[in-house]
Parts: sequence; structure tokens; C-alpha cells
Amino acid sequence: MVIGKISQATAGFTKFPEAIRRALFFLYEHDFKTMEDGIYPIDGKNSYAILQRYNTKLPGTSKPEAHRQYVDIQYIVEGREELGWCPLNPELKANTKYDIDKDIIFYERLVPGSSVILEEGAYAVLYPADVHHPCGAIEGKVGPVTKVVVKIAVDYIK
Repeated sequence: MVIGKISQATAGFTKFPEAIRRALFFLYEHDFKTMEDGIYPIDGKNSYAILQRYNTKLPGTSKPEAHRQYVDIQYIVEGREELGWCPLNPELKANTKYDIDKDIIFYERLVPGSSVILEEGAYAVLYPADVHHPCGAIEGKVGPVTKVVVKIAVDYIK
């Protein structure tokens, strides 16, 4: 997992692969506060953004997840949320089978678990080895979030 601030777009993205740089600049260049929820293409099925508005979730109401076919970039436009994380490892217990159509598998819990608070302007790049638990309420307080999740096909990253 890589965490950063979108405001540093012009200075700090040079070490990312081209597909990730392109996605980060897409996030930097758009005013998502004025856009409607939905899917926005960046490069067809290889890379696209999903704009969504929701309330964060209390502990125990959702499960950690991982993907195999896509890298996630989770970018907070407004609000703040807790993002749980752990590396993919043999101690994790799957809660579901991998769904190839939705590119997702859920786990019982993060082992070992850690977390960060993502605030407005922050992003996290999550690779297939990054098991993550997004949308978490902070200090037990549910709150509104506007977030963009960019999906980048693993095969598209060079």
C-alpha cells in the first residue's frame, strides 16, 4: 500500500508506473465535488474511476477485501474514513470464495491488522497483496464520505 496526498501530484508521482500516474493525474485534474456518482473511463476497462457518496460503516458491519485482477486507488474527495490494512498472508481466513466476475474476496478479519485515517485529498494505492477494509467510521462515529475508487487492471500496469 502506498499513501499520499493528491496535492503533491505534480511533484511526487514520477516513480509510479505509467498507468498509476495517469490515474493519479485524472484524480488531480477533476472536481469530483461537482460531478455525479457513477463510472468515469480513464482508459476503457483497463482503467476507470467510480465516484460514490456514502456514510462510513461501524466496526463489524463489513469485511476486509482483496482483489486479484485490479489495483485500487482509493481517493477521499470529502470527509474522512478509516482504512484497515494487512498484507495478504496464510493466516487470513476467507469469508467467501473469490468472485472472479466482481474481482473480490472477503476475509473474516485483518491479520495482523493496522489502519490509517484517510482525509480529504488523501489517496491509497492498494495492490492485490494489500488486503484492505475501507469505509470505516472513525471513533465509532458514522460520517459522510465522497470517494473515488480507480480500478487499474494488473495486466495494464507496466
